[in-house]
Amino acid sequence: MNRIFFLLCFLYATNSKAQVAKERIACIGNSITFGARLTDPETASYPAVLSALIAENGYLNHEIKNFGIGGATMLRFGIPNLWRILDSLQYFRPDIVVIEAGTNETVGAPRLNWEHISEFEKDYSDYITAIKKINPECSIIICSPLDMVLETKDLTQARKDDLSGRRPRIWELRERIKKIAAKEHVFFLDLTKPFKGRPDLMTTTDGVHPNQDGYLYLATLVFDYMRKKKIIVQ
Repeated sequence: MNRIFFLLCFLYATNSKAQVAKERIACIGNSITFGARLTDPETASYPAVLSALIAENGYLNHEIKNFGIGGATMLRFGIPNLWRILDSLQYFRPDIVVIEAGTNETVGAPRLNWEHISEFEKDYSDYITAIKKINPECSIIICSPLDMVLETKDLTQARKDDLSGRRPRIWELRERIKKIAAKEHVFFLDLTKPFKGRPDLMTTTDGVHPNQDGYLYLATLVFDYMRKKKIIVQ
């Protein structure tokens, strides 16, 4: 009789653990979130590395999904933009969202994203509202864009000229996103300052997208922030 009782208790405990829902983390962003310039984004992108860091540090009950889209903007005007993934987010229903956007907003003609930058704050606030409708309890972290590193090795002169014109816009967007976070009562993570003057973290000939060390560094910044702010729990 005792053996049957203990067996039932064991089966109940095992089943209860299996039914515990995983905390879902959505990493939303542009090609930097996707893992551009990497040989294997599925294992080396920052969301993939973040997933490994979370598990290695004892946060076992989490599921991370990469919603990065190359070239995407937060601006509705942009093609492509991040608004197209809202249906997928509705299905995933994240508990935590990390948004990394702004780099493609700095692009002018022929895409003309910067010419529509006056719409940025409203579009970003509306996007946050849409996420909160999907899950009102969702923790939202919005990040400033990574700095553009003109000291990166082997940049062509044309690339340097392009980035020199766009880089001040990155720092302007950093301030805009910081204000959006305060207004919308969401978390703000600065990714601009940590990448300032760090060519060792950038893909050669590029200056915008991290190399493998840079993606690891980015994932570590996000993980440390989540842990510091107690956004993830064990």
